[in-house]
Amino acid sequence: MKEIQRVACVGAGLIGQGWATVFAAKGCTVVLHDLTDRLLDEALRHIAQNLDFLEAHQLLKTAGAAEAKGRILATTRLSDAVEQVDYVQESAPDRYEIKEPLFEAIDRAAPREAILASSSSGLLMTEIQKGTGRPERCVMAHPMLPVHLVPTVEVVGGEKTSRDTVVAACEFLEKMGKAPVLLKKEVSGYIVNRLQAALLREAIDLVEKGVASAEDVDRAFCMGNGLRDPVIGPLMRAHLAGDGIARFLEDYAESYRLRWESMECWTRLSASAVRAVTESVNEMGMVRTQGLEEIKVWRDEMLVKILQVVERPCVAATT
Repeated sequence: MKEIQRVACVGAGLIGQGWATVFAAKGCTVVLHDLTDRLLDEALRHIAQNLDFLEAHQLLKTAGAAEAKGRILATTRLSDAVEQVDYVQESAPDRYEIKEPLFEAIDRAAPREAILASSSSGLLMTEIQKGTGRPERCVMAHPMLPVHLVPTVEVVGGEKTSRDTVVAACEFLEKMGKAPVLLKKEVSGYIVNRLQAALLREAIDLVEKGVASAEDVDRAFCMGNGLRDPVIGPLMRAHLAGDGIARFLEDYAESYRLRWESMECWTRLSASAVRAVTESVNEMGMVRTQGLEEIKVWRDEMLVKILQVVERPCVAATT
């Protein structure tokens, strides 16, 4: 398969901006697409800020941000965006009624050998690829926010995706500084969002039931589970805690049964849960004293420090 040098980012929202940052920083020519010039102008401003942030934190060489900005083009014409690219990363709203016709249009306009990837956070590629003429070239590549900093990207093909496409996508994303995680089969929400959904439901439930405030729920996680999470996941944690996973599952089976039985398993948010969590989050010290953009900047600076300790950054510094 030919080397991927020119990439289209279809959808210039938060996720598309992050992808464009990564691709441009790693030397690819990027064609950014969205529906209006206003959306594109706003996206280019955020991408420039991302690149400046990477350079300021030594994740790009000096003057690397300016070079990367020069590799980004923008257009409101979908055909112009994808007609000469080697790889398409679609990041449109996460609804089948939007992604299915969009993939059909991308498929008609893009080169036959180009890989067509979706950033969907939970939809199935088997459904999205149905209307395309070359479903074997379609693959899911789901990143985590902020895309230009967090390395993980979940990769999974649909029923008609070829093995070669999955392998090529993983290899390309690894060259982009990402850490691909390959799913053996499709499942809604993939890995990250299924784990996130289970954790979020319990956090919401603890707040709604008055067990703890949103601030203390988050503090318990950040200063407890969260300290281990950058280096070990839940299964390795159990393996270490029990002197082996088999012994852990045997020794703690009853303890976990009692916990699971006391946990809620609702699948829809109640109005009371929304009210309780909204009020409690708005009372958090950081939320009361800082705006969303200030908190995002603080988060990104903390992520850089963590990445420097546990793993190479998503966009490695070059000399």
